[in-house]
Amino acid sequence: METIIIIGLAAGLLWTGWKLYGLRAGLIALTGVLKREGDPTSRDLLGGSHENALADLAGAVFDSVSEAGLGRDSAQRKTVYLEALLNEIKDTIFILDQNREIRFLNQAARLLFPSDLPYSARPFLEVCRDHRIYDTLELAEEIGSKVSDRIILRAEGSSRDRIREINLLVEAEPLNCSAGGEPVGSWILMRDITNELETEQIRRDFVANASHELRTPLSIINGYLETMDEESEDLNQPLFRRAVKTMRKHGGRIARIIDDMLTISKLENGHNLLNCEPFELADSLDEIVTQLHPMIEQSHARVKVEIHSRDSWVLNGDRYYWDQIFFNLIENALKQNREPGLRITVCFTQEVGRYVITVSDDGLGIPAADIPLIFKRFYRVQKHHAKTQVSGTGLGLSIVKRAVEAHHGTIRVESQPGVATTFTISVPETGISVPHRPSSSVGEGN
Repeated sequence: METIIIIGLAAGLLWTGWKLYGLRAGLIALTGVLKREGDPTSRDLLGGSHENALADLAGAVFDSVSEAGLGRDSAQRKTVYLEALLNEIKDTIFILDQNREIRFLNQAARLLFPSDLPYSARPFLEVCRDHRIYDTLELAEEIGSKVSDRIILRAEGSSRDRIREINLLVEAEPLNCSAGGEPVGSWILMRDITNELETEQIRRDFVANASHELRTPLSIINGYLETMDEESEDLNQPLFRRAVKTMRKHGGRIARIIDDMLTISKLENGHNLLNCEPFELADSLDEIVTQLHPMIEQSHARVKVEIHSRDSWVLNGDRYYWDQIFFNLIENALKQNREPGLRITVCFTQEVGRYVITVSDDGLGIPAADIPLIFKRFYRVQKHHAKTQVSGTGLGLSIVKRAVEAHHGTIRVESQPGVATTFTISVPETGISVPHRPSSSVGEGN
């Protein structure tokens, strides 16, 4: 009997040992499968269970791993979409952790603060290198709310040897994981407002300059009208006849200032407002030279037109604005050079796919300090006109520049005082054939 019991116990122990060995082998196999790279498949998990007792565990593990993998993939997709969205934003964006180390930055931030080193986990100050920006971040974290400030940042231009100044609107705010929770980091945004400020300044300058330019002729007209309004005055006196002539002259000046302001306004509204059709540039120039002929004769000047390389100079553009371009350039040369004998040369040449038009004169020239400013509204190089003369509006060259740019062209000026001043216009050409135009000259010496 004892022998039977011993044999039974031995068999039980052997069976229990075998089961424990199977469980252990199955757990080792499951552990090995879970340690592999990548997500395990159901076949991998169930194939390594060895025992039915581990099948339920393997199934539960597979379900958990699958759910975790789906969550991870979803989070990765959301991260990719979020990063793609933030990279499309033109504003500079940084997301920092509690230690003010970088956890994310968009493409605009990389362009504004270029670096050869990795950005991730670097201190923010080490990347931005500007304590004014860093102080804005510190203040936001200190008071626990959004803070904004404006600064002027000196940054690298398109080439690293060029420095440009940027007006930045800096905004920073702590990041809270939940309402009332402890901050887990912060975000900081930098928006380039340079163009906005420049546009606003241009608008203010334009209003101030226009008011000043209109005030002078209006004051003269109103002064004469007040004198002429007295009942005791005889309006047939020579004095009042001269007054009427002066008022008419200044009234014309006011009308031209208003017309020029409207012209600039239309040009700045976009290219789609141009009335484009093919026309001959030489015809436009001839018409303007004929229109200015009395002024040319009065100044004892000479205007020479030189046409080279081809029979036609047809452009698909707005003839009205090209009349303005030629008129303002030639009239400006005549007004700025009062001495007789001025020679003005208008030359048409051709480059690859472009027309090049130069308007040059041998007058007083433009000082080097004035050249960057001559296309600004109401800017005048000569400021010593006689009081009896009505000066120009100061808008002519501004109209020229904007009209050329509206036709996708460029204009530049070169001047050597006392020798020559040359305006060079380059615009895309068209290929429409018209009859040959010969060279011509207008003025003295014809």
